[in-house]
Amino acid sequence: MAFLWFLSCFALVEAAFANKTPEKLQQAALPLLSNAECKKFWGNKITDVMVCAGASGVSSCMGDSGGPLVCQKDGTWTLVGIVSWGSGTCSTSTPAVYARVTELMPWVEEILANN
Repeated sequence: MAFLWFLSCFALVEAAFANKTPEKLQQAALPLLSNAECKKFWGNKITDVMVCAGASGVSSCMGDSGGPLVCQKDGTWTLVGIVSWGSGTCSTSTPAVYARVTELMPWVEEILANN
């Protein structure tokens, strides 16, 4: 898929420790998965407007929805995804699913132009 060439990706997450929300914003380094790899976990729920990351001992979870998935290449950070959904148990062995920003930009631009 389009973003597998990035060297590192991070999601900003709201990790709760012992049911206590941390005072500082958290981040997690996540590997990107191709949609074919992601379908091994989620089946046909995965579409072209989605990108998957995680399943490597870290994950986004409830409360993270709407947060950014950013990736770095050649020193430049790019917004790749927006936290959407994932495992109901916040499993770190199952990838989380993000809205794929490149596929949704025409919709975003239309909304902005009309407002």
